[in-house]
Amino acid sequence: MMLTPFLTSLDTRAAIKGSRDPLAVQPIWSRLGRHVVGNLTTVSTSVADFSVLLLGYHFAQCLADQGGGEGDVATFLKWEQLCGYARHSRNRERGFRGTERVSQRLAASNRVELGTHVDGQILSNQKTYGLWGLYTVAAKASGLLEGDPTRLTAAGRTLVDTSLLPTLGASGQRAQQDIIDRLRKPTCTIDVGERGKDGALLDNIATVIREIRPTERRVYRDHLLHGGPGDADLVRGTRGRQRIFAELLAKTVDDDEWRLTPKTLQAMIREAQKHAAGQELTERLTRIRAAESVLAPAVAFFEHLLGCDGQSPTHVADKVRTQWGKGLSRTIDVTAIESLETELHQNDADSGRRWVQLAHALHDADYEMAIRLTLEQNAAVMKARGASAPWADISDHKVHVRYRDEQVDRLPEAEQLPGYWRHAYFVDSLRSVTRSLQ
Repeated sequence: MMLTPFLTSLDTRAAIKGSRDPLAVQPIWSRLGRHVVGNLTTVSTSVADFSVLLLGYHFAQCLADQGGGEGDVATFLKWEQLCGYARHSRNRERGFRGTERVSQRLAASNRVELGTHVDGQILSNQKTYGLWGLYTVAAKASGLLEGDPTRLTAAGRTLVDTSLLPTLGASGQRAQQDIIDRLRKPTCTIDVGERGKDGALLDNIATVIREIRPTERRVYRDHLLHGGPGDADLVRGTRGRQRIFAELLAKTVDDDEWRLTPKTLQAMIREAQKHAAGQELTERLTRIRAAESVLAPAVAFFEHLLGCDGQSPTHVADKVRTQWGKGLSRTIDVTAIESLETELHQNDADSGRRWVQLAHALHDADYEMAIRLTLEQNAAVMKARGASAPWADISDHKVHVRYRDEQVDRLPEAEQLPGYWRHAYFVDSLRSVTRSLQ
């Protein structure tokens, strides 16, 4: 009997962008972004998720102190599952991680099982793609978690004890013990129905997550929005730049059409220039804008190149020239890029120089040179990662493609280039937290 493998559907919220990164641009934009947002990651965007996270670590410590249980990770995963069912059934949330599996299970039955086994997890790999894997680093950088094993800091402990736990209900201690008793078991069946035996407990959990109370708002503003105590660090902190940036972003949160573009960032730069302490922020945002003017079109250019298997570099360059013309001469400031060479340096001694050369090639519409430089960059990246071969190269005067991502965007039109933007720089994460704490 021949078995045919098949793929089950994945929760779309488990996907993380930038997992391949053939030109190694993620380390570059991350490094530049850390000068203005020092603590958040691209996925740590929900203040409610931070509350779930901190309570999860609290319950993990409680079980560790009491003995029993299956360890911190197992306790945390079951707590996250419990919160998922409360968020979906009581708060009608649909954007948290694990939404799709939670929805499917509740559509089938009001009785669901908590556990670390496959049927209990709410993501394909909940430890990696859930809050344990995606929020812990940001919470540590924000001064809310610390140590190994990871535990609440004094600030995190105060937040949990004075606001989150008391919100579990008038009998907070009883509700807390009810949760611990359930998390202690390897598996536990939960009745999610509003009149079920676990209904009141789910109501209390949903209440904790639903709102941000004044005490929480103050702590989260200091630690998430302003970067926490680590923001003053001379090496890893933004030294106040993040706080100013958050104040500027606060003015945009009512604009549902706002998105990060060269134009909107330039508006931020002008606002930062008016701020008494905004000079350093102005400089850092200006460098981000300059870098993205090369990184964004370079990635699109390389993706387009991967669809040109068997074509000559001259033919590919001519097609790009037909579409782009000299459009990048209006958007790339080569002098600004030259000043960024050390920050563009990444995989090998020549990477910074290569990015500067690529900026010149794109600015001058020398697309055949741009082809060779992007292929050189990819080859250097693959060599540094120990790969057997680059994604594409030139042989026999033709582009030879070994790997192609079928879900790539097509080459942007020339008129789109002035507003073209691809990378996060952690700006949307800071704006999302800003919106929640307004």
